[in-house]
Amino acid sequence: MGKAKITSTNLYQIPLPLTTNKRVWMAMALIFAAFCAIVMILFYFSEIFIVVLFGLCFIALLNKAINIFNKYTVKCTRRQKQVLAIAVIVLTVSICGYFCVTQVRNLSELFSDLTAIQTMIIQGTQLLMDMLSILPLSVTDWIENAIDGVVTSIFSYMRVFLSQASFYILAIVLLYPIMFSMYFKDKSKIKHVIEEAVPKRFENEFTYTANAILTQSNNFFVAKIIESVGIAVICCIGFYLIGLPGWLFLGILAGLLNNVPYIGPIIATIPPIVIGFVIGWKVAILAAAVCLIAQIVDNLYLVPFMISSKVSVNPFTTVVLILIFSQLYGALGMILSIPIYIICKIILVESYKLLIRIFPEPRTD
Repeated sequence: MGKAKITSTNLYQIPLPLTTNKRVWMAMALIFAAFCAIVMILFYFSEIFIVVLFGLCFIALLNKAINIFNKYTVKCTRRQKQVLAIAVIVLTVSICGYFCVTQVRNLSELFSDLTAIQTMIIQGTQLLMDMLSILPLSVTDWIENAIDGVVTSIFSYMRVFLSQASFYILAIVLLYPIMFSMYFKDKSKIKHVIEEAVPKRFENEFTYTANAILTQSNNFFVAKIIESVGIAVICCIGFYLIGLPGWLFLGILAGLLNNVPYIGPIIATIPPIVIGFVIGWKVAILAAAVCLIAQIVDNLYLVPFMISSKVSVNPFTTVVLILIFSQLYGALGMILSIPIYIICKIILVESYKLLIRIFPEPRTD
C-alpha cells in the first residue's frame, strides 16, 4: 500500500510514542547537531549560499513555467511549441528590457550620488518630523533616531552590495549554467545515484522524507513568491499612478522586502514616502496610502487565504524562530528561519520514527 499524499495538515497528525531508549536520543542529538552544523556552514558562506538559493528559486519558477506551458500546448506539435516558446521568450525579454531601460534612465539621475540621496532622505525625514511636532519631544526624538538608523543601515547595505556586485555577477555566470544543466539534463541520473546510495531497508523512509521536504519547501517558497508578486504588483501600479519616480524599482523592492518579517514592510515604506516628500507632501501621502493598501491586501487576503493554506507553522514558533535567527544571521536568517525549521522538523520526525523501529524499547520481564 502506498503512502498517503503529503500535505501541511496531515504530515504530523499521528502522535508519536515517547521512547526512553538512550540510543534513540543519542542518535537524535547527533542528527540535530549535524543539521545545525550544515546550517552554520551555509550561513558562513552566505554569499555563495545566496547565489545558489536564488538559482534554485529560478529553477523552480522555470520548471513551473515549463509545466504550465506544456499543459496549455498539449495539443500542439513540437514545431508549434518551439515557435510559441520563442515568441513568449522574445515578448517577455522585450517587455522586461523596455521597462528596465526606462527605469534605469530615471533611476540613473535619482541614484547617481548616494551621498546626495542620503541627504535628500534626511531632509525628507526632517519634513516628516516637523509634521509630527505635535507629539511629545521624547517620542519625536525616538522616531527621528530610529529613521536615521534605518537610513544609515540601508545605505551601508547598498554600499556593501555594490562593492560585491562583481562577485555576485561572476558567481552567477559560473554557477547558474552548471545548476541549470544538472537539473534539466542530469536530473534523472542524479536521482538514480542518490537512490542507489541509500540502503534498501531505508529506501521507503528516505523517499518519504525527501518528498516531504520537497513538498513543504516548495509550498513555502511558492507561497512567498505569490505574496511578493502580489505586493510588488500593487505597489508598482500605485506608484505609477501617483507619478512616483522609479515606481518599478520601488514596487519590486517592496515585494522583496516583504519577505523580511515585521521590519521588511516598514523599511520598504520609507523610500517611496521620503522621495514623495521631495516632490511634494501630497505624493508622499499617496505613496504611504499605496503601501498601506498593499499591506491590507496582504494581511486580509494573501496571508489568510493563500499563504496559510500552503504553510502551517504555529505563530508563536514563527516569532521565536525569527528572533533567534535574526540575532544569529541577520536579515538572511529572518527570511530563511521558517524553511529551515520546516526541513529540520521533517528530518527529526522521520528520523525518530526510523530510530524507534531500529532500537525498540527493551523488554521488562
